[in-house]
Amino acid sequence: MKKSIIAMTMGDPGGIGPEVILKTFQAQKKNPRLHYVIFGSRAPFEELLKRFHYRISLHFLPHWNPELLKHGQVNFLDVMEPSSRPSSFQGEGKRKQFPLPLGERTKVRGGFDPGKVSKRNAQATLAALEAATKAAVAGEVQAIVTAPINKTTMRFMDAEFRGHTEYLAAQSKTKTFAMMFVSKRLKVTLATIHVPIKDVSQLITCARVFEKIRLTHDFLKKYFPLKNPRIAVCALNPHGRETGAEDEAEIRPGVEKAKKKGICAVGPLSADQLFYDAYEGRFDAVISMYHDQGLGPFKMIAFKDGVNVTLGLPFIRTSPDHGTAFDIAYQGKADPSSFISALKLAERLVCRGRSSGAALAKRK
Repeated sequence: MKKSIIAMTMGDPGGIGPEVILKTFQAQKKNPRLHYVIFGSRAPFEELLKRFHYRISLHFLPHWNPELLKHGQVNFLDVMEPSSRPSSFQGEGKRKQFPLPLGERTKVRGGFDPGKVSKRNAQATLAALEAATKAAVAGEVQAIVTAPINKTTMRFMDAEFRGHTEYLAAQSKTKTFAMMFVSKRLKVTLATIHVPIKDVSQLITCARVFEKIRLTHDFLKKYFPLKNPRIAVCALNPHGRETGAEDEAEIRPGVEKAKKKGICAVGPLSADQLFYDAYEGRFDAVISMYHDQGLGPFKMIAFKDGVNVTLGLPFIRTSPDHGTAFDIAYQGKADPSSFISALKLAERLVCRGRSSGAALAKRK
């Protein structure tokens, strides 16, 4: 059987992304069933290898071709090399991305700014993300593990850039997607993602609530040993209908619709009690109505090893749940725990997905 490929994007080269990637491969054994390839800029990785003497050798690819990957090694595609440039994506509206004009490309090739927000960091970050996404959309890689980016930096390249999740969904033409956070004792899917609190109530609809429940149910059923996942849905308001109309008008109908589809869903339930119940194992996942409602409890218990997963994409995407940490970049202080967890989960999902696919094909 042909080996599956896991791609890793370096994130912002000014942050801790390159460091946690190198530390991950120094600490973890590679799965013999998989190939690994980093999409990034060579300069920050060579700087770290020189400075801290990590026991890792990188196999540099002359250009992107899955056939050139070496098994048992950490392959590396330098996306700032002209031969490695992917063909341009057409993003939302008329916005064009890479390739950069030749003069601009030559100007930034190999350069980066440690611990800073800068345009050349943005150019290298987006080049890596774009190349890996293009390979995933083409079916050439089965999973992407994304190191952290800085949204302020990314807006040098795209003033409307909102985050990895939205970017990957747009480039893969995925209309229904969700952000889920995974740890050993708690899994949380967000109904809304990066939006102001004042806009949340307008976005909470029956259709959206049902969509997030369905995506969560399908993901848990496919990738975890759960025949009928137990999904609890948070109320939007304190104590639910006691303080707001949205819970009965929109959230409860979304839950009831899921029940009619055979999904084990309950809610809306008051969030102040619900997260404790989920942590104690009474539910397999929680649907949170907004970003901080879900991530406050999640990061309290899984800050170091929590994993961000994008549901609904045609490929697997995981990510550590921390940021770029510019303040400690290139000091050897970065903790790779979350990236290790993200890579382990990607490995597990890829292998389980292949096993499920093989079993289905055998039955047919």
